[in-house]
Amino acid sequence: MRKLFGWAFAAAVAMGLASHTSQPLEAQMMMAPKFPNYELIGSKKVDFGADKDTIDVTAKEGRFNSIMLSVDDGELVMHDIKIEFGNGESFSPEVRAEFQEGSRSRQIDLPGEARIIKEITFKYRSKLKRGKATIEVYGKGPGTAGSKDFEDKPLQYKGFEHLGTRRVDFLADKDTIEVGARDGRFTGALITCEDGEVEMWDIKFTFGNDETWSPEARAEFKEGSRSRNFDFPGDARVIKSVTFKYKSRIRDGKATIRLYGKQGAGQPTPKEPKDRFPGWEHLGSRKVDFIADKDTLNCEGEGLFSSFRVEVEEGNLEMWDIEVTFANGDKHEVKTRLEFDENTRSRDIDLPGKSRRIQKIVFKYKSKIKGGEGRATINVYGKKA
Repeated sequence: MRKLFGWAFAAAVAMGLASHTSQPLEAQMMMAPKFPNYELIGSKKVDFGADKDTIDVTAKEGRFNSIMLSVDDGELVMHDIKIEFGNGESFSPEVRAEFQEGSRSRQIDLPGEARIIKEITFKYRSKLKRGKATIEVYGKGPGTAGSKDFEDKPLQYKGFEHLGTRRVDFLADKDTIEVGARDGRFTGALITCEDGEVEMWDIKFTFGNDETWSPEARAEFKEGSRSRNFDFPGDARVIKSVTFKYKSRIRDGKATIRLYGKQGAGQPTPKEPKDRFPGWEHLGSRKVDFIADKDTLNCEGEGLFSSFRVEVEEGNLEMWDIEVTFANGDKHEVKTRLEFDENTRSRDIDLPGKSRRIQKIVFKYKSKIKGGEGRATINVYGKKA
């Protein structure tokens, strides 16, 4: 059976984008591991201009029966991975992995008994033209819990609740995820895919009153990807089930499809941006068209600021080439690429030097939704020293 290699979006930026993939995950060698039952056994800063690199494993005495890889601060395609063990043997999983910033691979099982890992070599190319990314390797030893303890734990998305999981056979073409009234009422949903590449269509939600609704959508999933947000018509609904047709781009194995409901109750986001983040001043808003790719936000806040954050409403966006212009004419380029889901925010972005008065922010962007229809609202907030 062909081995599949995928990632799951790591969502985490201080609730907002801090629970979202646009926030780089800042792991250090001495901190607690990101993943339950795994320990960090090596890391490497890789140059986007290179195409081959090696990670020396720091845990020379430990024995491991599986590994996972994660990527921070960059977007990479990785292939020709070769794992060299302590006894000189090597193992090359048949994988080609695409990483977005802050994402991870699936668990890669090693052949035979638990092994000492000496090093891992790999080829790669970057989706970005410049900068560096951090690749980290995590190992799981034979004394830890089974893989299902980790693999079957769904990711968390801000404002969404995990409602159900379905392992789908690549030979089948229709399946159902059952939910039920016990899970509550929801105003929308999203779907994720792990361990496979799947095309999905004829998606139909059945609600508690037996009404049905079908979004006009055909979703293409790579391993570890997610759909756009599906907003239900009318008020919050009980979801009874969701059915869908699909086909796989890969012949063998199974994929994991997860359904998340957009919560219809709880604390709403304050309507006025000035009230959303205590201690932060709202500097300005900008309605952006998904068809455009560059825009400017003129900042209205008074005073000196040491950092800023960005919030996106009513749309899913990627943002890059952010340039801050200060009141004295100085400019600062923010070297990061941010990914926003609807109603999420970025991490806190520090400004250089002492506190500065912000005049405007220029940025490039594109929609994460195929077709790029609609508009989103971008808010910027400043933190005074």
